[in-house]
Order: sequence, then C-alpha cells, then structure tokens
Amino acid sequence: MDNVRNCIIIDQYYCLTKGCRNETSAVYLTDVSYSNIKGTYDVRSPPIHFACSDTVPCTNITMSEVELLPYEGELVDDPFCWNAYGNQQSLTIPPIDCLQEGEPQSVAEVSSYGC
Repeated sequence: MDNVRNCIIIDQYYCLTKGCRNETSAVYLTDVSYSNIKGTYDVRSPPIHFACSDTVPCTNITMSEVELLPYEGELVDDPFCWNAYGNQQSLTIPPIDCLQEGEPQSVAEVSSYGC
C-alpha cells in the first residue's frame, strides 16, 4: 500500500448518506486476520478503524506483522476501536492497544447468527 486512506477498516455503521440512523442489527464478524500488511497511509484518516456494532460486536480480530507508517507527517498512533475484540500476535505499527481482550458477554447469543 502506498499513501492510502482507510488502510484497515471494519465499519458496521457504514452508510452512503449523512442522514443514517444508528441501526442495532449488523453482520456478525469473527475470526478476521490482518497479516503481513505493510505500507504508508494518508494522515487525514486513522490507519486502523474498527467500528463494530453495539449489539453485535466483532470478535477474534487478529493482527500480525502490520506496519503502517505515515506517507508524510507524524505517526497517527491512535487507532479507533469500538466494541472490537481480538489481539496482536506480534509488534504492530501503530500499536493496536484499543482491541479488547477475550469475548463479550453476549458472544454466545451472537454466535448463533453465523452461517
């Protein structure tokens, strides 16, 4: 990747228009791995953005060998995580300290949504 916006993104709140409601339903995302990703990003957007639903959290997100550096300017080391669970298997740049460990209390209910 070279000078990209939205390098790594999960957004269960995505909407094509600005007047969207906050929906309570979402696709159940689990076992998502980001591995061996290297490149540069545009500092106007955070390089990592995990916006998971309040009612259907993202679980078991795995980060390994991720190295994202700014194309120009200062390192944005403040990734965004909302209701996202997972871990870093190796050193990640920027560090993803916002991922929650374990599983949410409601994961047993949520896992029944799987295909």
